[in-house]
Amino acid sequence: MQFNFAFDFACCTLLSGLLLTGACSVAAQTPATAPVNKATAATGVRPTWNELTPAQRDALSPLAGTWETLGPERKQKWLEVAAKYPKLTPDAQQKVQRRMGEFSRLSPEQRVTARENFRRAYELPANERQEKLQRYQDLPEDKKRAMAEQAAKKQAQGLLAPNPNTLVPAPKK
Repeated sequence: MQFNFAFDFACCTLLSGLLLTGACSVAAQTPATAPVNKATAATGVRPTWNELTPAQRDALSPLAGTWETLGPERKQKWLEVAAKYPKLTPDAQQKVQRRMGEFSRLSPEQRVTARENFRRAYELPANERQEKLQRYQDLPEDKKRAMAEQAAKKQAQGLLAPNPNTLVPAPKK
């Protein structure tokens, strides 16, 4: 599966928008009496999947297979998504879980690219970010594919110079 900068931008924008929709960020807390398994004790990365509440496990179910591989900062970010999940409409909940599943299937390199695109997207003013996203969403599918192919060719030829004002194309898998 190949991802491109446009997909990454849209995916990251969606997830970040969902993160920003709550009135405040609610951090999930791990019970103090929760048992620690050997794998977690060795790395110190908590909470484990079994330490999550049933509501958190439900919201984060697409990440069940990769949860134990996540670092503490990543887990905290996903717990923030889980805290906002019940407040979303059923359609938004499905969209979040679909995007979460897509993210969990990315290679480590693709995740780095998605995070970098997210960071760059949110350095833009909100109105400019929304405008760019809307322009992309308004494009016909064939135009989106053509843009992705063009970016992949430029990347393969080494023509994409690092530019802090542009999104990073995802590496080919």
